Amino acid sequence: MPSTRKVVSALLGLAFVLSAPARGAGPGKYIPADAEQLLHINVRQLLDSKLAQKFARPPIEQAVKNNKEVQQVLTALGLDPLKDLSTITISNSGQGGDKVQAALSGKFSLDKIQATAEKFAEDKKDKFKISKSGGKPLYEVTQQQQDKTFYAGFADEGTLIVSPSRDYVTDALAGKTSKINKELANAVAAVDTKQTIWAATVVTEAVKKQLGNQEQTAKFAKKLKSVTSGINVTDEVAVAVKVQTTDAQAAGEISEFANQLKPILQFAGQTNEELKPFIDEVIKTLEIKTVKADVSIKFQLSQDVVEKAIKKIPGQ
Repeated sequence: MPSTRKVVSALLGLAFVLSAPARGAGPGKYIPADAEQLLHINVRQLLDSKLAQKFARPPIEQAVKNNKEVQQVLTALGLDPLKDLSTITISNSGQGGDKVQAALSGKFSLDKIQATAEKFAEDKKDKFKISKSGGKPLYEVTQQQQDKTFYAGFADEGTLIVSPSRDYVTDALAGKTSKINKELANAVAAVDTKQTIWAATVVTEAVKKQLGNQEQTAKFAKKLKSVTSGINVTDEVAVAVKVQTTDAQAAGEISEFANQLKPILQFAGQTNEELKPFIDEVIKTLEIKTVKADVSIKFQLSQDVVEKAIKKIPGQ
């Protein structure tokens, strides 16, 4: 997993990469047509939840306050990520990282951002370049140590597109967007998009082949269509997973497989005191249902259980 420092650096890097305003739709419009996986985070809903208000916002605010360099950058950009960022939509195609795209929506102080970006381009010519695409600024960020290049730009006045694929970004800037493919659209249709965080994944032939090589999943691997999941954060955490298959028999086999995991969870709870409160809560609230060719799995974690988990994190 990437370090906190790398994550913060990446986010700040994205903040530099903004351009002039233009009219347009939200980030959903800019999902590439060949996307196979989709992750959507409602940042505003997450940060406004009771759990985040109590446990997440205070340490984030303190971390920013204690880092003068971060404060200076955010001030220069006129950006408050805790107030101005609305959603993050990440899409991907294939199993590599060359077709990942992030669409960030929110409110931005474009004049300050533009001025900061131009100054940064002057000071860091070897790392940051500005060109034009579709009549809009196209930004190029080079990470020399990792030998990677990212492209970014404003597709409309409130949507930043970032990707290692130049074509994805230039298509968005030029308005050359089309509907997502039918398979992913069907998967998204099965998701409750009002959830705080949700994801939709098409089960490709490559994934089916991998699952087919596993004894536990071999019998239904070829019949999988998509997997969706969601996390709703309020004063508790509710988790939902749905598996779409081609027929009721496959759904029944998956449901049976899911139920077989209960004894394993119970055993893990009995042998690990730290995990026991979470596992007990999962088993207590766990629902596994089969409707035609679909299987849904749901469980919840109460505020007390989440608080216990957070207190076990070093430094909390």
